Amino acid sequence: MRYDCRMTPLKWSTSHAVWVTEIDDEHKEIFEAVGELQSLLTGSARLPQIRKMLGRLTTAAADHFAHEERLMHASRYPGLRWHKRQHDAARRKAEEFAAAIEAGDKEAGLAMVEYLTGWLRDHTRVADRMMGAHLRNQARCVGKLTFRAGTKPANACSWVDSTGNRFDPLATATRL
Repeated sequence: MRYDCRMTPLKWSTSHAVWVTEIDDEHKEIFEAVGELQSLLTGSARLPQIRKMLGRLTTAAADHFAHEERLMHASRYPGLRWHKRQHDAARRKAEEFAAAIEAGDKEAGLAMVEYLTGWLRDHTRVADRMMGAHLRNQARCVGKLTFRAGTKPANACSWVDSTGNRFDPLATATRL
């Protein structure tokens, strides 16, 4: 199979933004690395240059996925398993491409660029935006009341604030 080396380069834009600065910055780095890999593959770059860029790309993606997964876990994101499965599928596919590229197969490199271009566009615009909305909502809740309670009376419930410290809402109400 031949891949079109004139494929439009991947560029980050606000259409990919999740509106969480640290995540958007990491996405920009990955998009840039994919674009640079594409330039090297379609130009006259030698295999050592391509391998170096491939290493930069795979490291940036691995670090980013791990970061997102830590954030989702820490914030108790309900879509964590679904989101992580998407990361795992992309990791496996990228590893397959990377092995072929390491062996000197430029076609595999172009196939990887094409795959990542589509995957990143879709993933950032759907899965990452959902995660970003969750993280932003979590950030808005800092300092606000959260509680763990059932259908029992207030004095029989376990009340905790946003930092996880227990408190008695009835005692708090009398001080107000």
